[in-house]
Amino acid sequence: MKYNLIYFIQSLLIIVLSPLFIGILKKMKAYLRGYIGSSIIQPYYDLSKLLKKGRIVSNRSSFITTIGPIVILAATITTAFFVPVFYTSMQESIGNLFILMFSFGIVKMFTVLIGLDSSSTFGGMGSSRESFISMMAEPLILFLMIFLYIETNDFNIFHISFINSKSVHYDTAYLITMVTFIVAILAENARIPFDNPETHLELTMMHEAMILDLSGSDLAYVELSSYIKLIVYLIVLINCFVPIGIATTISISAILIGLVTFIFKLLICLLGIAIIETTFAKSRLFKGAELFPAMISLGIVAITLIYIL
Repeated sequence: MKYNLIYFIQSLLIIVLSPLFIGILKKMKAYLRGYIGSSIIQPYYDLSKLLKKGRIVSNRSSFITTIGPIVILAATITTAFFVPVFYTSMQESIGNLFILMFSFGIVKMFTVLIGLDSSSTFGGMGSSRESFISMMAEPLILFLMIFLYIETNDFNIFHISFINSKSVHYDTAYLITMVTFIVAILAENARIPFDNPETHLELTMMHEAMILDLSGSDLAYVELSSYIKLIVYLIVLINCFVPIGIATTISISAILIGLVTFIFKLLICLLGIAIIETTFAKSRLFKGAELFPAMISLGIVAITLIYIL
């Protein structure tokens, strides 16, 4: 019972604090660009403002646009309960990598369908581009699953974090897989160089183009789900590859150390994204996609090195 309680608390913490972490990311980018920027709690104000506004649905839209944002938010919130945050153990849990990625697949599918359902030119364009990038990024996720299974003989993220926290070897294959997964995170979350989350230029939008016709609470649900999705992906990166400091026992000191180290590692990840997005520009669609074959090749090399070294 106490294990389930801790699992629930840490997952709930991610759902509640995801907008705060996104606010910190935006503040980091502002500082790197030389200006103050908005408050780190600005995403909460934005979500609150959207929730107070009415919904406007196009006459051309079907039930997909009506239920899509709710399904997207529900699926994304569910993923928060599949990952360890500051505590993990070998107890039975639902943190299977396949279930996690299938849940993200549901989010992707309904987001694409919303873009197509509005009969908007830009929505269809964004859905097409998003599907193309996602198709190229999925092999990188597959290599992640294969690598972690070979290393730990398990698909459960809680078990993988527990095993790697006891003995992790940062060899060449490990670092290569980490780099390929970082590229997959940027692609799946519509970040630079694949997409610019700050632009609303019609000819460059991908994620924003798909939700261009959403408003009010529908837009709030999709925006919140995008916040949670990015943080969950970063949690998988942190706790599967750098699980140093994560609590493996239920004690006040272990939990506090696990919480502090998790926040520190997450802030490092957010700083890395901020540096990338303030240093590089968005690439053209097909030019950015050229990165995926190289990453797929590196994934194959990483799997091969496991058996050679």
